[in-house]
Amino acid sequence: MKLFTLSIAGLAIFTGSAQAAPLFPPALTHAHSNEAVSVTRTQFGIAHVKAQSLYGLGYGNAYAQVQDHGCLLADGYLRLRGERAQYLGAHRHEGDNHYLISDIGYRILDLPGRAAQQYSSLSASTRALAEGFAAGYNHYLEEVAAGNEQLGEICRDAPWVKPITAQDVIANVLLMGVQGSVGRLLPQLVQARPDNGATPAQQDRTMALTPAEQLTQGSNGWAIGKTLSHNGRGMVLANPHFPFNGNFRFWTHHATVPGELDVMGASVLGMPGVVNIGFNRNLAWTHTYSTALHHVFYELTLDPDNPRRYRYEGQWHTMREREIQVAVKTATGMQTHTHMAYATHFGLMLEDAERFPWQDGVAYAVSDVNLDNFSAIDHWLSYNRAESVARLRAASRRFNGLSFNNTLAADKYGNAFYTDDSNVPNLSAAALSWLQTNPKSAAIFAATGQVVLPGDREEMIFDGAVELAEAPSLSRRDYVQNSNDSFWLSNASQPLRDVSPLYGQVDVQQSERSRYAYALLRSGSGRDGRFSLDELEHILLGNGSYFASERGVIAGLCQQYAGQRWALNDQLEVDVDPVCGAFAQWDGRFDLTSKAAHLAREFFRVLDKHEDFAVPFDPRLPTTTPHTLKSDPDLLRKLLRAAADLAHYGFALDAPFAEIQYLQKGTERLSWAGPEHQSGGFNVFATHNTMDLTSFAAEASPPLTSVVDGRPLWSGLREEGYGVNFGSSWMMVVGFDDNGPVARGLLSYSQSANRDSEHFSDSSRHYSAQRGLVELPFYPWQVSINKLSSTKLIVKKD
Repeated sequence: MKLFTLSIAGLAIFTGSAQAAPLFPPALTHAHSNEAVSVTRTQFGIAHVKAQSLYGLGYGNAYAQVQDHGCLLADGYLRLRGERAQYLGAHRHEGDNHYLISDIGYRILDLPGRAAQQYSSLSASTRALAEGFAAGYNHYLEEVAAGNEQLGEICRDAPWVKPITAQDVIANVLLMGVQGSVGRLLPQLVQARPDNGATPAQQDRTMALTPAEQLTQGSNGWAIGKTLSHNGRGMVLANPHFPFNGNFRFWTHHATVPGELDVMGASVLGMPGVVNIGFNRNLAWTHTYSTALHHVFYELTLDPDNPRRYRYEGQWHTMREREIQVAVKTATGMQTHTHMAYATHFGLMLEDAERFPWQDGVAYAVSDVNLDNFSAIDHWLSYNRAESVARLRAASRRFNGLSFNNTLAADKYGNAFYTDDSNVPNLSAAALSWLQTNPKSAAIFAATGQVVLPGDREEMIFDGAVELAEAPSLSRRDYVQNSNDSFWLSNASQPLRDVSPLYGQVDVQQSERSRYAYALLRSGSGRDGRFSLDELEHILLGNGSYFASERGVIAGLCQQYAGQRWALNDQLEVDVDPVCGAFAQWDGRFDLTSKAAHLAREFFRVLDKHEDFAVPFDPRLPTTTPHTLKSDPDLLRKLLRAAADLAHYGFALDAPFAEIQYLQKGTERLSWAGPEHQSGGFNVFATHNTMDLTSFAAEASPPLTSVVDGRPLWSGLREEGYGVNFGSSWMMVVGFDDNGPVARGLLSYSQSANRDSEHFSDSSRHYSAQRGLVELPFYPWQVSINKLSSTKLIVKKD
């Protein structure tokens, strides 16, 4: 059975139918009478929110977020509640049912319902932040109605911009946790019906969505310990690769509750008050996207006489049914669409005619360990308050609230720490044995990384999440790192093993980005062998490539075949010398001034990362193998092919990269430096963004097609060049001196999505000009010196 290329083939065109107490002593959770909250803006619009309680912190944090991202937040809550069709109609494009499918999918997940059901059992800290955030959000909307504030033009006067509740805030955090797992499966959840035995072609179904692309996230993260830092104190490099648009944007802020909390960094939109990636006076931390799995598929044995009944522990159980009603705006008025959703007692039913059929006595359910994970806010709050790596480690073992992250941290004492503290299904010994020995399940797991187990007995159903004491973790005095490969080589001299296979693979080839990271760790610390903050910043912003050292192989091939003209197909011939002459000008980097960098990028994109290397991968030398491109004429042919595609579309082969890669900010085109992941870069960017799920997401034009074989160019090249939509976002380096943190950072795509804001593109221009990171004003005197504006809010709590 093939798995995990997502598609939907079958919704008919719409026609009208208890948390424990926090690990650390909590700050005051309830607002004082008429509590004053200040929001101070410094360079690039960083919001410094100071309050007397967590409720006040959430209040001010929300008010400032809505100033910058009101439309994004409002659209996210609309999507979360499954109400898009009510305001936008069933279709995004004629006949596609996009909003209706979205609404049904989110109603099946029912995150607001889950949040409401569990709300009273949540910690006082979580409830205070959520309630304060909802109140601050709603207060901003009141100010808009009064004419004192303004929303962005995208949603100005839109009827779907509505007040929110604290439960909405919690549900949105819950959504962030499942968006990379069961959140990818909404089309399959919607399609699940026991009468779907016929193939889509045999049914009267005239609508189909394009197969859903993988929602991808990435990051680089380093934590440097005392033996590798210039002053013996800890250091952190944070480089999350996230979308430039949509609800997964980062937002920079400083959260202060005097005597209780003082933390600075960046958070994903909608996170109430706490910092996701940042630092306090004694500790800094970052996250990278984990390779771990968070959901399990279960194959059900159905009653031959009733496809709504499944076998479990030798007995037949009837599936749970839930009728979902979605209001839909139509040209003739509001109408209602009714949908029946199905579930077992341990998971949601899903269907895909090719991969998850519901027919012939078999069906599939999916269970996600994060669907009822309500500890995220407490987990990050505990990190925000932690005074050392030891306290952060204790917090990670207490809360188990992070959904998809690795965590890397360092403290002022010079300790460095790594853990995969994402939530991973806790499979029994019997289930793990089945996964490794059953031919079908083992083959699927080896080929796709997905877990499919029989759903007919209790021992196969996972029991919560793996305790973080059993998760891969490592404490070091030199370094820990991650660039989105598995936990295995967090430190190359101390490989990790012997954890649940759901955390990821060991003894496997590392990506070019990971191998480049190891090379930078070996060579980037200068003559003294210890990293300074300047050196970390240079590495973070570096535009080099793992493949730079391979230029000599290409030069040798060019010399060997100089003067020749090669046929790439029956209609296309290319001269070797002009192509080789252009490639010879590439300096091995992706700076704005780098010539032929786009030729190098197109070339690297068609390399076979296994077959094109002379020295193959060796698990005994995982950080340096494979290496050395083969001196093979097929390699030169791939370079000629890349050149032919560029020339066909009018790109000069030796053009500087400043003319090719750009960030579009409104009507302004900003030249943009930086490689991509497949180019062996570290500070990487990409053209794609499948994570912008907003109703106003820009429609991307299709990539150009190869003149050689007619296939779309994998690089995402379009007639305008490489338009950046994904990559290095919140960039930060932190060290410590005798007084506390010394931090620099930059939000590459700027703080605000509101085109009327002065902070819509200011830090983007700063990055475009390659001016480096900026000092982060953490201390009161720094905030005072850098203050651009200050707003005082009076919190009135009933």
